[in-house]
Amino acid sequence: MPPQILVIYATRYGSTAEIAHAVGEILSEEGAEVEVRSLASAGSVEHYDAVVIGSPIRLGRLLPETLSFVRSHEAELAPVPVAYFVTGLTMREDTDENRRQAESYLTPLRRFKEPLSCGVFGGKVDSSRLGALLRFLLTHDRKATLAEGDYRNWPAIRRWARELAQVLGVEAK
Repeated sequence: MPPQILVIYATRYGSTAEIAHAVGEILSEEGAEVEVRSLASAGSVEHYDAVVIGSPIRLGRLLPETLSFVRSHEAELAPVPVAYFVTGLTMREDTDENRRQAESYLTPLRRFKEPLSCGVFGGKVDSSRLGALLRFLLTHDRKATLAEGDYRNWPAIRRWARELAQVLGVEAK
């Protein structure tokens, strides 16, 4: 029987959700049975063989609901292999320094459960989906680090998902 994997995510503007669905698609192609859900609709994790948790980084932190979910499901997650991924503008450029910084955002999750694998990916800034304050900063702050664009490296995301399938022992179809 193929492993049952839950891919869950927090998101504000949809970029992390798109990455979660791509990870789920790859894991499914590799032979797992996968459900992809938002944290809000995830429910119990106890009937899964593995859980993948994704969150964007906002203001240098995971979204609060990500930590709340892991905290409230700590006992259910204890016996299950987990993997984490984060998305954000830190990874606009994939450098060693940016990678270290992005991986440091996972420290609060690691306090609850050490993952088998971690992915760090660039995010996407689409001003049409931003709130008024962020849209204002994007258009008026010349020094803003919030630059419009899609910084997701899809080949790297797919590669990580395939490697994750191997780590989780998913057998190819």
